[in-house]
Amino acid sequence: MSKDVKNVPALRFKGYSDAWEKRELGEIFNVVTDYVANGSFKSLRQRVSTYSNPNFAYMIRLQDASNNWKGPWLYTDQQSYSFLAKTKLHPGDILMSNVGSVGKFFLVPDLDRPMTLAPNAVLLRSMTYSTYFLFQLLQTSSMTESINEKTTPGVQQKINKTDFKKIITNVPTLNESSMVGQMLFLLDNLIAATQDSIEALGQAKKALLQHLFDQSWRFKGYSDPWEKRKLGEIARIFDGTHQTPNYQSSGIMFLSVENIQTLKSNKFISLEDFQKDFKVSPRTGDILMTRIGNIGTTNVVKSTRPIAYYVSLALIRPNDAIDVYYLNYAINGLSFQRELRRRTLSVAFPQKINKQEIGKSIVDLPSPSEQIQIGNLFVLLDNLIAATQSRLSSLESLKKSLLQDLFI
Repeated sequence: MSKDVKNVPALRFKGYSDAWEKRELGEIFNVVTDYVANGSFKSLRQRVSTYSNPNFAYMIRLQDASNNWKGPWLYTDQQSYSFLAKTKLHPGDILMSNVGSVGKFFLVPDLDRPMTLAPNAVLLRSMTYSTYFLFQLLQTSSMTESINEKTTPGVQQKINKTDFKKIITNVPTLNESSMVGQMLFLLDNLIAATQDSIEALGQAKKALLQHLFDQSWRFKGYSDPWEKRKLGEIARIFDGTHQTPNYQSSGIMFLSVENIQTLKSNKFISLEDFQKDFKVSPRTGDILMTRIGNIGTTNVVKSTRPIAYYVSLALIRPNDAIDVYYLNYAINGLSFQRELRRRTLSVAFPQKINKQEIGKSIVDLPSPSEQIQIGNLFVLLDNLIAATQSRLSSLESLKKSLLQDLFI
């Protein structure tokens, strides 16, 4: 097809200036096929056997890709695998959902046994272009729009192979496509590694919460037994307002259960209502805890500005001798969480816990210096998790920007 001098992306590698070509997907992919290409429905029923226990080959379904290729798997035997010759899968093949969630794409990994395609997915394979370039091309916003235009509406949306192959897209030279694909491949690996780091840090925090608070792990130099104290003996506990807030566009920030992770909200009440309803309000060093629904999620208040909060949150104000960060993480420990569940009014929906029952819950309390050691460790860990999550957000934003600027 002819080239258009204006048909270029916003961002390019140095040395490339030629216009991209307009091509149909059927010209780009040498293979566009699915399970039923192997034979009639009758022959498929008669000649293909599947198993839940390990066998010769994996029968790859879209749910396997969605489960991050971790199983549980569906298997087929060697005879069935041979019959399904047209949809044998290779590492690097692209799978597309063509029914229901139309237009989701997955790269086939290198697994430990042969693979063949299950129903309700389309196999895409190119012998010419960089697989990773095509994989990223298929996820651009312009491609999504083109696929949506070809999708048949209904109870289950669907796109057929013929219509998919007629979609027109823009492609560069093979060399440029390889460079674009390689760069995005490296970026995706970096994103995946960052996601793995977040998961590993989360598992480390989970282990520390268990072993530090059951005292199977102790800091060097500490061996004294811990006290058991009721939370109400070492902290004051307050309810938020029971009144339905009269929200306005500015004023005193108003928090509820959904704000516990960030302690930020775009809801406000007037200073007059705040002064009327809140004799005690959160201040720096207090803990806010959910007491309705997902009970026991906490956060430490760091803001110096006035804050209003709903009755779905409890305000916990530790005594001066208690390290606030230690107490915050102790509340998240298994022992205290079991206490909260035991005292929860399970007959209510959503579940809730009364202020008095929160105060009766038992906290394991070490010496003040050991509290500080434990609290500081978790603060450092949470800061590292937050920094890694911020890095992930930046990488994902970069990926989104590159998909927009590297493609047409």
